[in-house]
Amino acid sequence: MKKIALILLVLAAFTAHAQVFMPPFENTANLAMGGATAGWREPINGVTNPAQLGYASRLGVLAWSAVPYSIGGWQSHGFQAFTRLPGRSGVGLDILHSGIEGYTEQRFQAGYGRQLSDKLALGGTIMGMRVSADEYGSRTAVSFAVGVTAQVLPTVSLGAMIQNPVPQKIDSSTIANLLKIGVAWQPSSAFVLSAAVDKDLERPFQMRAGAEYRPNNTIRLRLGVRNAPARMAFGAGFALKNGIRIDFCSEWHPVLGLTPGGMVGWIL
Repeated sequence: MKKIALILLVLAAFTAHAQVFMPPFENTANLAMGGATAGWREPINGVTNPAQLGYASRLGVLAWSAVPYSIGGWQSHGFQAFTRLPGRSGVGLDILHSGIEGYTEQRFQAGYGRQLSDKLALGGTIMGMRVSADEYGSRTAVSFAVGVTAQVLPTVSLGAMIQNPVPQKIDSSTIANLLKIGVAWQPSSAFVLSAAVDKDLERPFQMRAGAEYRPNNTIRLRLGVRNAPARMAFGAGFALKNGIRIDFCSEWHPVLGLTPGGMVGWIL
């Protein structure tokens, strides 16, 4: 009954007076940190704020998958690629998919970020979104996001991003606009502590916090929490030779259960 109720809730997102285009699940490394990475200056575990593309690595490719709440029929997948351009800028591409039988959502995102100085970067993303429900047909929409990151202290960075700043509707359903503000503290190369807050018009504030510990050059240990509703996450990653990355995580929801995830990547 619990799983049936969850599926009905997802389908209800397409009905009148509801929001469409749910926030996608974060990639595996960021999900393990509660998604609290909006304040990171560099996309160490993937791009979560388009301004981070200004500090992008030479090349990064990530592919991940999760099983939301261990429901076998619910698929959530993501792909991301980013690269540095000559000078002080970078570009990125994201392809995201989430769906159950009879209901699917896809996002296609192209982003650009540029350093305005050694401590400040701006970025933006164009998003193409498609939602499809068997009994309602399909709808598409185009939106955008803008972001900024700033190194305010040698060990502290701030970030902010707003998605869909101009409210839009598909029929009588709205496309969520979302504001994210985050901070990251990195006292050494072995440890990062971060926090973030999200807000859209239809939901309460969501607070996030996460930590990543790197005991050596290979292992990454992660822990995260978030509220609304309260959830905990944990995970581990392995940075292998030649830039290859392997990550695992699980997020625990007190009512709906575990969401396991995995990711492979290549970051130079």
